[in-house]
Formats: sequence, structure tokens, C-alpha cells
Amino acid sequence: MRIAFIFVFILSIHPSTAAASDIASSAIRGGGSITDGGSFELGMSVYVINQMDVRQDDSGSALLVSGMYQYKGMFFEIVHHSQDGVNLGVNLWSSEDWSIDLLLANLQGSWSRPNVDPSTLDEVGRNAYLLSEDSFYIGAGFRATRYWGDSYVFQYRLVSDYYDDQGIHSSARLGKSWQVRNLNFNVLGSVGYSSATLNRYLFGVSKEEATELFPEYHPSSSFSYGMELGVAYPLSESFVFRTMYRLNLLSKEVTDSPFNQAGYASYFNVSISYVF
Repeated sequence: MRIAFIFVFILSIHPSTAAASDIASSAIRGGGSITDGGSFELGMSVYVINQMDVRQDDSGSALLVSGMYQYKGMFFEIVHHSQDGVNLGVNLWSSEDWSIDLLLANLQGSWSRPNVDPSTLDEVGRNAYLLSEDSFYIGAGFRATRYWGDSYVFQYRLVSDYYDDQGIHSSARLGKSWQVRNLNFNVLGSVGYSSATLNRYLFGVSKEEATELFPEYHPSSSFSYGMELGVAYPLSESFVFRTMYRLNLLSKEVTDSPFNQAGYASYFNVSISYVF
């Protein structure tokens, strides 16, 4: 959602071993190993999305705040344009090519509705009630990452919400990076799974909430499929320019929702950041 669009991040790895890393940063970085420590970025980001949901904005700009820190297996990640949000966790096991991580807290954008009984509201009131506000999905789970040299990375990830019982989300993603002169390219393909509980929380409408504009709807679990392409260009030793385009094909469980307006979700982002 909108909250997830404001973050940027680059993550470190232990020498000679694969360690904690969001796949978006792994695909951008193209593998490699650096020591414990942190890296941070500040900048500006501008994005445009197709308004696939009536509750979304179609464009915007935000202060870009990026950061990472890793120490003896513990890690904190903020990932710009990642679909996986903010992570706090610990590396359970790693080798030269593999990394298994426990995600203690995963923070992603979500929707919330006012804490009122919708049956007490009139039609206008229920419509306003259903047009939710920004909220958070806070979950825990694990991820497994496989690296092939400096070019390919695969990651499977599963999290379950423990903040508001929003359900389960998992993903399998394959990324590749390559360099052409000073341009660093990365491509990422993904398959995502959302449980019925999560889809009903995000896209469902109960009998008590239903209106003429938003009729009753009870989705089941679903899969989505995505592809993204990104390019990074160093403007100097400290400033980096990045641009990225993502396209996600949505399942009928999402497209049949009364909140839905499109069969796909697209996201285009441009950013300039200062690295320190």
C-alpha cells in the first residue's frame, strides 16, 4: 500500500557466507559479501501507480528514508520499493550459498476500519466506514534464500500476522542483476500467495458492512504473479539515481472485490538518494 512506497534500503552480508537480505536489495546489489555494520540513505522518491483499488492514490512523492543494520546475525531492514516492507529478525543458519532467517517482526502497509458497529450506521456512514484508512500488517515468519554467484538469487518467504490476525502471506521470487557500463540492472519475478483470511481483511465486505456501492463479498485464498525491472546509476560517490517498474497480475479473488478497479497493479518509481 502507500506506506510501503516510502522506504529504501541496502543490506549487508557476512564475509564468505550468505546472510540476511531482502530479495529486492539482493537483486539490486547482485550478491557479494560485506561485514557486519550498517548503511543509510536519505533522498526523495516520486511514484505513480494505477489506481487498482478505490482506496489508493495514483501518484505521490515522499521523503526517502533508508537504512540497515546487522550485527552477529541480528538484522534490521527498510526496503525501498520492496513488496516485503520493514523487517527485524535473526539469521538462523548460513553457508556460502544459503541463508535461513527468522523474521521476528515484519511491517507492511494494510487497511483499517473504524472501531464501530457497521450495523448502527446508515448507507452513507457504511460507505465512509468501508473506505478504510492506512494501517499496518505486523507479522512473523521465516525466509530461505539461495544465491548463485553474484548474479542470481532465489527467496521463499512466509509470514503470519500477529497484530490484528490478518492472515498469511508467502512469496517465491527469483532475481538477477547485471551491469552495462555504469548502469546496474536488476529483474525480479515473483509468485505470491494470500490466505483467505488476509483477502477477506483487505478486500472483503461482510453482510453487516454491505451497501449498494460495496456489496457483500467473501474472497478465498489466491495467487498473484509479478515482474519488475530496475536500474541504478551512480551520479557521484555519494548520490545514486534509481528507477523501477513493477507489474503484478491479480487473481479473480482480488479483481472481483467491490473495491477493485483493475486486473493488475503497476508501480513506477524514481528516486535520488544520498548514501552514507
